[in-house]
Amino acid sequence: MHDFIGRIAMRLRLLFNPGTGRRRAGDRLVVVPPPASWAETPPTPLPAHRSPYGLDEHFDGASTIAVRPYLAAHEQRLRRRELAMAVMGLDMPGPCWIHGMEVA
Repeated sequence: MHDFIGRIAMRLRLLFNPGTGRRRAGDRLVVVPPPASWAETPPTPLPAHRSPYGLDEHFDGASTIAVRPYLAAHEQRLRRRELAMAVMGLDMPGPCWIHGMEVA
């Protein structure tokens, strides 16, 4: 930790002093036009759009059961609580079979 204060002062000077611009003085951006020998490539066509909404197939909503995940999680939580209470010997109102085990 030699010359700790000097190093801090140097870093602060580099941080807060404006730059001199010496690094960029010689660099100039040169724009070169593309050679005339390059040929324009024709754009490739996009594949056909395959949206499931544009299909002719009709889905029957009555053939599947709509499950609300928040309700299923709540029911599962209640069943687990009833099973835990039944293991401790407490009788809880609810179904007699929970997760395949007889509870009451």
